[in-house]
Amino acid sequence: MKPFTDTPRTPRDRLLSLWIAITAATGFLLSFSGTAAADSVFVSAKHDKIFIADRGLLVKDLHTGAINTLCTPNGRWYDPAGHDVTDLLGTATDVVVKHHYAVVTVHPLDAQNNPFVDTITVDLTSCLDYKIVKVDDCIATVDLDGGYMTIPCVAYQGGYLTVKMNRRGRSDNWEVNTLGDNAYIRNYYGHDRKHDRDDDDDD
Repeated sequence: MKPFTDTPRTPRDRLLSLWIAITAATGFLLSFSGTAAADSVFVSAKHDKIFIADRGLLVKDLHTGAINTLCTPNGRWYDPAGHDVTDLLGTATDVVVKHHYAVVTVHPLDAQNNPFVDTITVDLTSCLDYKIVKVDDCIATVDLDGGYMTIPCVAYQGGYLTVKMNRRGRSDNWEVNTLGDNAYIRNYYGHDRKHDRDDDDDD
């Protein structure tokens, strides 16, 4: 068997190999991005909803997958001025949620019957609700005899936790036993976090 020898590569060979590698990578990325864009899905974890743009606009619950009908009063979509834009969404391909609106990419026809790119803004105020939590839901409870305490509304990294603590013997010291998300106040935004409601989604 003839031994393998690594032939010295000229600068021209190196440039050719680099060009081939870049071309292949670019083609792969373009094909991947095209596939992703075709999905036309925007997930809003902040509001527990999935927005799908595919010849119309559809909203589903993030956790159950059920279709959300609160976003479409009377089965119709409206822009911020109150105009019915349902029929204009027939060529929808992409959607992004900003503030309280969905910006939907559409492809209507011009006077020469050629498609062009445009956007439709849809008002989502009716379905991006913000929960009001009663004081009773956030009152901490303690059992000194049993040696445990539950604190239901602890703000942590943009969410809210329920923290359960155990008492150390008969002392005044307590330690965290368990903690977990408080699903009862999902989507709650307190008064001091008012401006969070105007932030872009998923930032």
